[in-house]
Amino acid sequence: MPDSLATYRRRLAEAAGYNVQVTATAGSARSDQVVCTAFQSTELEATFFGNTWLYEPSGLNAGQCRRIQYTAGLDPSTGTITLERGLSNMTPVDTPLEIYGRLPPVKYEGRLGLNDLVNRTLAECWTVQKLPLAGVQDQRLYPLGASFPWLQAEDQLVEVYYRGAGTDPNASDELMINWRWVPGGDNPSVEIAQPLGTGDTLLLQAYVPLSWWIDTGAGFGLASVEGLQQETDQAIMPLLGMEIVGNAWVYGELAKWGLPDDQANYRSLRAQARAAANQWKRLTLQHPQVRKQHWPAVLTVRSRDNYGYGYTVLTPG
Repeated sequence: MPDSLATYRRRLAEAAGYNVQVTATAGSARSDQVVCTAFQSTELEATFFGNTWLYEPSGLNAGQCRRIQYTAGLDPSTGTITLERGLSNMTPVDTPLEIYGRLPPVKYEGRLGLNDLVNRTLAECWTVQKLPLAGVQDQRLYPLGASFPWLQAEDQLVEVYYRGAGTDPNASDELMINWRWVPGGDNPSVEIAQPLGTGDTLLLQAYVPLSWWIDTGAGFGLASVEGLQQETDQAIMPLLGMEIVGNAWVYGELAKWGLPDDQANYRSLRAQARAAANQWKRLTLQHPQVRKQHWPAVLTVRSRDNYGYGYTVLTPG
């Protein structure tokens, strides 16, 4: 089942160390404070929120993150939380609040945010989809850079098909017997041996990174911008997979901060998490069989038409 950026972020936050969702129970009188009576308690201390960040995913300060003060971040008698600096606006009552520890929800103070780690996790996983390109009369070379900027290597292609104009929608796609990859810097191409006509469709079966195959509200498809951007944007990666693969990114980021012993511990955890991530991808993601020979090694041509000889010769394909 698809899940949203907000859900993925909270799942990674659990691996990072701290994740709480609450709601402001009163309007704030200052832009650097929020009020939440869920933290009104005689058992809590003013330093309860040391090394944590407050995030407002929606409302007047949507997408804004602030570190909570270390020594006096909480007034437990009122549930007032004080930030290290003000938000753009005072926080009204009933505003959703999220508090994260270890790592901020968005990039902050030089640290990658959990949203960044979600998208990096999605980028290393994939789905296999058939991507359409409109056929052009008698055209053999189809550039890919403008339509599929992430498609940069032949290994990302599984197979090439086509569908003729007016074909029955229930009919199977036809296999393009001969095709080859043509490198071209940031604009590679696919060359086909059998030209198409106007109205035909070329179909590239490809490994699509999950950071590009997303639903922004109109159904799943290729995104115009990589990654989940809005709280409600969805990807098709299972939550368990996000946790298993994402743990390697979480521990890798945590290994950049703190005391040397802590960094060494997180590096060790990252190595273990990377092994688990690779195993999950091997067992869970699609691995279709790729046809190795899809362009002839040599082509038979009629020499009379090409070189003036009266017999057939072979030339490299």
